[in-house]
Amino acid sequence: MKLVDRMRLSIRRRAGHVVLRSELAGLGSASQVSDALRTLQRDGDLVRLGSGVYAKARRDAQTRTVRPAADFQTLAREAAAKLHMTPGSAASGHNAPIARSNNGNIVLDTGHRRLSRKLALGERRVSYINDRTRAKVAPASDRRLVIPATNVAEFVRDLASRHQVSYSPTMSDQWAETVTKLAGDPVRTGPVQDLLVALQRAGKLSTAEMTTLLVNYLRERKQRVRSI
Repeated sequence: MKLVDRMRLSIRRRAGHVVLRSELAGLGSASQVSDALRTLQRDGDLVRLGSGVYAKARRDAQTRTVRPAADFQTLAREAAAKLHMTPGSAASGHNAPIARSNNGNIVLDTGHRRLSRKLALGERRVSYINDRTRAKVAPASDRRLVIPATNVAEFVRDLASRHQVSYSPTMSDQWAETVTKLAGDPVRTGPVQDLLVALQRAGKLSTAEMTTLLVNYLRERKQRVRSI
């Protein structure tokens, strides 16, 4: 059996949606594995997320378009788990605090670790926030904004109320949501996330402040679910 066929079979038998080059390295020499990976990408079995990181994919029978087997958020979580990028991620990628911006990009909370590894799918990117950058969030104006770690939803609602800011979807928001749904990537937003976007657009929050609040909100919500 050819190496590319053995690798294809190995990939199909693996659980999950993300495949690391290191998991396939034992099947052949470095150059052979590289050639086989290029073939698998050309055939639509894999899409590249980053250096040594791939996602299982499938080719649409009618359009011949290659699409990953899972949405970008799922792939980011799983890649974080396999690469041990987040606190506790060795056991499960679902432990990784993760936020999604309105443009489809992903923000990954890496705790105390500082990372620069590039992960992307098309135009969507993964960026990172850690304990150090979170502590150095710059205020959006002259006032000093203290970022809370608890009761974040209440803080965001109060901030929006004080500044008389509300969320109204723009044409670009609606277009991005439509494109995301057509791509098979489910949209996961809520009223708190929408208010954060509105506050940032109104200049009441910097991008860094919005990202930190969003990560803290999602982390707090996950902790509450676990305690139930």
